[in-house]
Amino acid sequence: MNADELLKRYAAGERNFHEINLKEAALSEAFLSHINLACSNLKEINLSLADLSWANLIGANLKNACLLMTQLSWANLSGADLTFARLTGADLVEANLQKANLSDTKMIGVNLTGAFLRGANLIEANLIDSCLEGANLSSANLTDVKLRGANLQKANLRGALLYEANLHGADLREADLEGANLSGAFLCGANLEGANLKGAIFSGAIQFCVRQV
Repeated sequence: MNADELLKRYAAGERNFHEINLKEAALSEAFLSHINLACSNLKEINLSLADLSWANLIGANLKNACLLMTQLSWANLSGADLTFARLTGADLVEANLQKANLSDTKMIGVNLTGAFLRGANLIEANLIDSCLEGANLSSANLTDVKLRGANLQKANLRGALLYEANLHGADLREADLEGANLSGAFLCGANLEGANLKGAIFSGAIQFCVRQV
């Protein structure tokens, strides 16, 4: 199926397109709210500025996808593969990303408020200046993740792996870090006021910066 056919069928009221092949399709700015693309091949697709709110993307292949400024609020991306995808500026409020593969993704300034990322793979993801307020990142793998200046207020990071994560200037007020592993993490300027640090591991973490006068 090509992009034009998908848009025509969607405009006619069809919503179920699971397991279709849209590899490298151009769907920038498309309105596809509530669409079902579960288990579909969306590798290298261009969905920049598209509206996929409430979409079903369970298990979809979104490797190298262009999702710049894409509307994905309340979308279900559980188990989806977003390796190397570009999501800068995307809206993922309340999105379900449980066990999704987000390794090496570029997610600068992304809105993940209240998102569900339990068990997700975020190794080396770039989440600089992103908003993860109230997000569930329990048991997620955040090794080498870039979270500089990110908002993680009241986020659930229980049991998360934050090995060598860059949390410079991150807002972790009232975050739940019980049992989290922050070995080697960079925490200069991070705000941990009211955070739950019970059982958290800080071995080798850099928590204080020496400023030269």
